[in-house]
Amino acid sequence: MKNMLVRLETLQEGVLIVSDIFDPQGRLLARSPVTLDEKLKKLLQSRGVREVFIEDKKDEGRGEDDQSVKLKISTLKKCLNLLSSEKKDTDLKTIVLNTVEQFYMRNR
Repeated sequence: MKNMLVRLETLQEGVLIVSDIFDPQGRLLARSPVTLDEKLKKLLQSRGVREVFIEDKKDEGRGEDDQSVKLKISTLKKCLNLLSSEKKDTDLKTIVLNTVEQFYMRNR
């Protein structure tokens, strides 16, 4: 199934969120899959989360759109930047980022 990025404010309780949720600073707030409830929604909104991924059941079989891929790569960059800045770690971050970008380019 394809994942769809949606505005958090539009979601109702009971929706299944299908990707890990990070705040704008790259800190993990919730692991997926997680069902949205009132408490979680308020927490996410208070931490600056505006959008989350849910399953798009109506568009099965379609590839991910550019915006979705860009968001995933941006989130990955934020997470990788939290790692140390030693040379060996910088090399590892570059390898991971390049691998993920190549994966998305091949699967378009």
